[in-house]
Amino acid sequence: METWKRNLYILWFGCFFCSAGIGMIIPFLPLYVQELGIHDVKQAALWSAMIFGVNHLMIALVSPFWGKFSDRYGQKLTMVRSGFGLAIIIAAMGLVHTPIQLLLLRALFGTMGGFSTCAVALIAIEAPKQEVGKALGMLQTGQVAGQLLGPLIGGILAEWLGMRNSFFFTGLFILIATVLAIVGVKETKVYPKFKLRWFQKSAEPVRIEKRDAPKKKQLGEVIKQSPIILTLFVSTYLIAASFQSISPMITLYVKSMHIENHIEIMAGLIFASSALGTIIAAPFLGKLGDRFGHLPILLCSVFLIAILYIPQASVTSPWSLMGIRFISGLCVGGLVPSISSLLRSLTPMGLQGSIFAYNASANSLGNVSGAMFGGLVASSFGISIVFYIIAGVFFVHFAMLAFQYKKINKASKRGELEA
Repeated sequence: METWKRNLYILWFGCFFCSAGIGMIIPFLPLYVQELGIHDVKQAALWSAMIFGVNHLMIALVSPFWGKFSDRYGQKLTMVRSGFGLAIIIAAMGLVHTPIQLLLLRALFGTMGGFSTCAVALIAIEAPKQEVGKALGMLQTGQVAGQLLGPLIGGILAEWLGMRNSFFFTGLFILIATVLAIVGVKETKVYPKFKLRWFQKSAEPVRIEKRDAPKKKQLGEVIKQSPIILTLFVSTYLIAASFQSISPMITLYVKSMHIENHIEIMAGLIFASSALGTIIAAPFLGKLGDRFGHLPILLCSVFLIAILYIPQASVTSPWSLMGIRFISGLCVGGLVPSISSLLRSLTPMGLQGSIFAYNASANSLGNVSGAMFGGLVASSFGISIVFYIIAGVFFVHFAMLAFQYKKINKASKRGELEA
């Protein structure tokens, strides 16, 4: 089996375990905060928002540093370092006794960088350019499958074993992902071994092929030559902010439809319907992007999502909402693989880790600002208005990409020729 394919299969399971582990605890943070002594509902909601947000804020701040680290020492080392750090810190969250301790650990958790971000960067670098979209689409299915099953597993464990033990199991899931990466993942590019600066003044030179030599450029120079990269960062930010502005309120939206029983189960099914659509469509759309171009797939996906969010604002049946969100999930499968493939084609090999790290920062900033914005709008004008605003944002997003279509297409093709 080719090395990049073996890496893909192993990292699929790694991303699944990591995503499922984190998904096991995130939905239940408000309950854990109450268990830590914050019994007032409003205070618990405030603490939960801060605990959720500080993690993404730290990811946004620290990701560029780890991106440079991965460019120098390799994606695998960065992934393993991240995995061990995340596993230890999240297990420690099961030992805290106050909300402030949990807040500080969540902040530290964010500084470890993302396992999945490194996995995406590694596959984007290692996969052949004619296969990269399909590979990234398949990798995304592992992440989404974990997000789909994580809350279910977490809910069962929390009920059977208690919230604290859920953190220990989450740490175990991430540890399994890390061990899989150590044992099975292999990078074809040779990087220097990491050594602390105060023990060695200069690192060993990176051994690369002669054809890679001209690509030693500074990040600022690359962005200056291909400012389209910033457009893709904005796309990532808008996507994350849009989705995160409504996701935390789906349960409340379902409850507003006057369902008397099994509200949590129905909300979970609605979440699952969108995730299922993404799992089905992501590899197929990635393959289409490899064949016909990733920019058309991205444009079509953004436009269709904009249309599909309009009827979600006025549905009165949870089953109708489930169906629309399933179709939306099919379109979501064309977003991340397309953006990642375009970034890969626009970036020299030696800087791809940094570029994907900055893209992760944009994603985290979108998560934080989207959650805050959605909460403010919903509390002031109602949840339905949030859906209309998201639709408007995706229409603006489509216009932004369509306006720069020729520039993005030309720059990506030029990048592929230089690769």
